[in-house]
Amino acid sequence: MPQKVPIRNIDPVVVDVKNPGVNYAWSRKHSVINLRRAPKERPAPSRVRLFAKLAGAGIALILVLFLGYEGFRVVRAKDIVKTTGARIAQNFSVSVDALQEMDPEKASAALKANDTDIRELDRLLNDTQANNLFSILGKIVPLFRDSGSLVGHIGALNVSFLRLADASDALKKNGISYFQSDGASLIREITALRDAARSILAEAQAIKNATTNLKKVSSFFGTLDSLIGEKYLIHSAELYRLDAALARILDIIGTDTDRHIAFFFQNPAEIRPGGGFIGSYADMTVRGGQMTDLDVRDIYDPDGQFFENIVPPFQMQTVTERWGARDANWFFDFPTSAKTVLSFLETSKMYSEKGVTFDGALAVNIPVIKTLLEMTGGIPLPEYNLTITADNFLAEVQREVEAGKDKKAGQPKKILKTLTPLILERLKTMEAGDNKDLLLKFAEHIARKDIMAYAKDAELSSFLADAAMTGKVAELPNGFWGSYLAVVNANVAGGKTDAFIEQAIEANVNIDTEGKLLTDVTVTRGHKGGNEKDPWWNADNKNFIQILANPGSNIVTMKGNTVKTLKSYFDYEANGFSENPDLQRIEASRLALPELNAWTMEEFGKKAFATWFTIPAGKTRSLTLRYHTDNTSDTVPEDGKPYTFLYERQSGVPTSLKATITAPLGFVWAESGTPVYQFSKDDASGQESFVIRLKRQS
Repeated sequence: MPQKVPIRNIDPVVVDVKNPGVNYAWSRKHSVINLRRAPKERPAPSRVRLFAKLAGAGIALILVLFLGYEGFRVVRAKDIVKTTGARIAQNFSVSVDALQEMDPEKASAALKANDTDIRELDRLLNDTQANNLFSILGKIVPLFRDSGSLVGHIGALNVSFLRLADASDALKKNGISYFQSDGASLIREITALRDAARSILAEAQAIKNATTNLKKVSSFFGTLDSLIGEKYLIHSAELYRLDAALARILDIIGTDTDRHIAFFFQNPAEIRPGGGFIGSYADMTVRGGQMTDLDVRDIYDPDGQFFENIVPPFQMQTVTERWGARDANWFFDFPTSAKTVLSFLETSKMYSEKGVTFDGALAVNIPVIKTLLEMTGGIPLPEYNLTITADNFLAEVQREVEAGKDKKAGQPKKILKTLTPLILERLKTMEAGDNKDLLLKFAEHIARKDIMAYAKDAELSSFLADAAMTGKVAELPNGFWGSYLAVVNANVAGGKTDAFIEQAIEANVNIDTEGKLLTDVTVTRGHKGGNEKDPWWNADNKNFIQILANPGSNIVTMKGNTVKTLKSYFDYEANGFSENPDLQRIEASRLALPELNAWTMEEFGKKAFATWFTIPAGKTRSLTLRYHTDNTSDTVPEDGKPYTFLYERQSGVPTSLKATITAPLGFVWAESGTPVYQFSKDDASGQESFVIRLKRQS
């Protein structure tokens, strides 16, 4: 019978032969068995080693607690960033909108409110404890490191916007006064404006780069990312152009030498293609940031010393043999008109003998002068026994120019020379609120082409064009499908009767299934004069009219125009006259249509249909024109295809506009849900346009 073996004699480590150098009992206790390598017997731990172990455990515990506490701080910081950041983003948005509305005070208030919040974010992300944590975490998660530097860029952007708002506010309130008597302050504020614009560009780009990665950390960064993209960077090209334009402005007005700018006083009572007849102008001298002289002149003064023989436009040849500055506002494209007028002025001995050249020109129509008089109040002129107001300005000044005592003394424009500095002196002392209202009214005048500017400098000219201040004829883009329309009038020996003309334009465009356009244009002009005290208001309105349309358009019919047989027989070539290159290009394309008593011409990338259209006093007449515009491969109608209607109004000619566009067979307009789309405006702006899309009928 087998004998029982005591349990205590059972060894959990079974080996054939025990190695005398192995402590099997210690190995069992610590679960370390390595039969190939015998572990050495470990001595019992000392008190020092035990203390070190406990200390290490304590440090680990403290680190865990610290990270837990700071983790809580990070969560709390994220909440603060979200709520505080939302306010910052909103204030930035408000400031941009306010600056666009020419309200720098409102922008400044929003930006100052941002300052406290930005400081709080900066303190939160850069205090000692948090900064240590972000430094540690930043090595692991770079987003934490980036958040701190982002706040710095936000603060810098805020400061830059404050500087821009402050400079804008100073110019709005004091710009006119600075320009008249404190050029140093004007230069300082324009320089501050330029520096702020450059800083905004740099900081906005830095913020955009940072928020690209931080959008996941907080909704604030996502909002800021969108805000920077939509409000700032989308306008970065404009800011670059502003920087370049301000630099050029400083180059012109900030020098210690005299620079000259011409002011054209356009009189739309005698309309010309570029605006009103330039009967008077002013030579403004600028030095050191301010106006040092304003010499108001009759346009016939330099013309009297202009001895170049230049062929005038063929429509003017029955009233003048030689072209001069008085008639050079002949081009619908104002930059071309301004360039021509300035070239004639500079060629006149009145300026050429002094070496005077003009850096640019500013044209203002009578409505602008009326606005100034509304702001300043009546201007007493004791020597004329008159007080000039917005209501009587045109009538009284025209009467003095045409038949007053100054006319008899050979100085018909002296009244303007007397009046202009008095208006400027009143403007200098206007209140801040009035300055803001004046700027807003100027913006309206610019939109109506009552104010137009021309600069010889290419950078400044580009900036003015972007601001829609140049009166430049629009260029149609490649692949343009739609209708371009402009109606251009020129009063030739028709008195001052355009002051009493009311004009309405109606265009009906029919589109066929191939995308071709058949357009009917009706121009209705009513002469409300005839019973006025002064005879120059009662003459027949003798008008050379042009309808500008898409290039490649061809006339079909014209009715209601006037037959004019008067013709000049002066031999310009035999008398050695030279030709203006801009005018020569247009007239070289002139094609007579004797059966219609009309002409066609190519000008400024458009097809012009031209004729005479005389309106007797007290009468209303209509001119109708039908023309056809062929399609190209890009104009075949299809679902969703956009059609563009673009109308440009002539400076100085208030006009009502109605356009009716009929879709091709089988289509409707998505915007109206019908085959017919209508647009109308009682008083059209300088440019009116709309885009509508075809929708195939189901």
